[in-house]
Amino acid sequence: MNLKSCIEDAGGVYQVAQWIDLTPRALYKWIKKDALPHTEFSGTTNYCETIEKKSNGKVKKETLLKVGRPK
Repeated sequence: MNLKSCIEDAGGVYQVAQWIDLTPRALYKWIKKDALPHTEFSGTTNYCETIEKKSNGKVKKETLLKVGRPK
């Protein structure tokens, strides 16, 4: 499992981008890097929590943080 598959499982790039008030381009950057932004790990943002809630638990916050940790 990688970040791309998690985003697809949650509802796709466009849907997830809308939920977290970002552009689809921003999510494609995440997918290209296979990593979430550092702000998600510093506590500045809470995209993973929002994605879990909006996807009705299809994708868990913990899973996103695990697969999206910068390498």
